[in-house]
Amino acid sequence: MTLDEVLRTVVAHVPYLAASTRIHNDERDWVACDVLVNEPSKLAAIVRGTAAGFGTDDDAVAASLFTEAYAFRVAGAALAAFSLDLPVPAVGPAAVAVRIDNPRPSAVAYLSNTVSTPHATALASALVDTHFRPFIAAVHREFQLGERNLWGNVAAACAVAFRAVESSGADRSAVRARADAFFDACGPTFAGLGAFTVVGKGGYDGWYWDRASCCLWFRTTDSSFCDNCSLLERTELDDRRVREVAEPGEPD
Repeated sequence: MTLDEVLRTVVAHVPYLAASTRIHNDERDWVACDVLVNEPSKLAAIVRGTAAGFGTDDDAVAASLFTEAYAFRVAGAALAAFSLDLPVPAVGPAAVAVRIDNPRPSAVAYLSNTVSTPHATALASALVDTHFRPFIAAVHREFQLGERNLWGNVAAACAVAFRAVESSGADRSAVRARADAFFDACGPTFAGLGAFTVVGKGGYDGWYWDRASCCLWFRTTDSSFCDNCSLLERTELDDRRVREVAEPGEPD
């Protein structure tokens, strides 16, 4: 199976996980991921440039939200492919680029034609250890934000990708099992950052991610909380999910 075939299959399940396989030199919004990982001044300038679009003048808030959006774009299609038992694109920083606009990382390009069918451990190593670990370290060095907060955003972004496929008509039990395998393979890096929860009601069930940290979205001009925010009262969260499960719809 080629990279193009993999990405077409993914987007057929989840349209907003569309990914490119190339970028053009004149497309200024695109930036190579290895530049963000290896050039601190470039990373800092790009993150600060997104602050107003996120609705904040706080660099730490911008860095938190940028990190979660970045992780979702980099990991989204790759984890979707894994959850569907398809070959997975190369995800090292040198093989990936993201487009920065509106104001966050809004699209991804996998620049290597190589695809592989990795075990969960190999995928966790390539995505989390090889790509996200140096990225998180770079963000942490440039901004006053704890590493566990940043890793919590990465874990939540990965969970969103799995949940998107799980609700797409795919084999739900298989997707959940692959998600569990991936998170287990991430080991101590993801330990304590959150967990999947199943909520049942009236013959339906929903699969949710419970965060253990906050992305700081409530500190933007939007002033709202994410659907799985760790700051929400547990009873409020549970009641909302029971209502959603009783009336199946889009994932939160």
